[in-house]
Amino acid sequence: MQAHSSQSCPKVATIPVIAVLLVSLMVILLPIRAQAAPFLRKGSVGESVVALQKSLATLGYYTAGIDGDFGPLTDKAVRAFQSASGLVPDGIVGPLTWGALDRTMEVSRGRTGPLRGRLIVLDAGHGGVEPGAISAWGDKEKNFTLGLALKTRRYLEQMGANVVMTRYGDYSPGSDWGYPVDELLARVSIANSKGADIFVSIHNNAYPKDPGVSGVMGFYRRGSSESYTLASKIAWSVNSSSGLRMIDVQEGPYYVLNRTYMPAALIEVGFMTNRNDVLRLRLESFQDRVAQGIAAGIVDYFGR
Repeated sequence: MQAHSSQSCPKVATIPVIAVLLVSLMVILLPIRAQAAPFLRKGSVGESVVALQKSLATLGYYTAGIDGDFGPLTDKAVRAFQSASGLVPDGIVGPLTWGALDRTMEVSRGRTGPLRGRLIVLDAGHGGVEPGAISAWGDKEKNFTLGLALKTRRYLEQMGANVVMTRYGDYSPGSDWGYPVDELLARVSIANSKGADIFVSIHNNAYPKDPGVSGVMGFYRRGSSESYTLASKIAWSVNSSSGLRMIDVQEGPYYVLNRTYMPAALIEVGFMTNRNDVLRLRLESFQDRVAQGIAAGIVDYFGR
């Protein structure tokens, strides 16, 4: 769809092998910076180790002093936690271990509900200098997607989920990292760095050739049955909650779907080229029904 050509994988001219390796290395390392989730191991020191020790102490794995020094006792505690969480007990605290800690901490804080212990990344499409599709009446997609994502977050948290958003306001993800970074890579990095259970990107569609087209669509990572199931359940649920016509669920060529490590879905809610869809998207009550539908679809996905 025209509205999301920027979400496709960037076309890259043939470049030397070294350059390819450097780009690949960036994809691996940038998630560390995305949500302040550094790799830690025996010998590490600093505030990140303090945060690690506090979490392990809260969960009962670490009983020594909080000193910010990743020594033998911290190493032992990390390995014990990893074993209990079904991870490889290698003593290295990377995205998977940080993600497991986040989920376990949420459970320990007493959250209840069908999504208890789940870590979900919500991606509000576009933002900042990238408005997304703009309706003939001046509405910007980036504003609708943020409103939908914030409302969805509230419902997910009410059902026990731990929710991370790729943006919490009108800015481009990664623009606050202190160095230049592609916004699509930033979205992917945030999800991968947290070891999220699922990634859900929220957008509004556009089809200038036929302003009469209206409805909801779901897109999923190519070759991933889990992503297909996630996209399908959310799209059908939004159809039920909002009254928007269900159009289809398709494989998506989008960067954010195909570079994330977890089941990933992109949902297109209404068309910015359809006046009735835009009028509905302006209503807080309609956005709320859509958000309920997205949340219900996610609950349905995990409840299989």
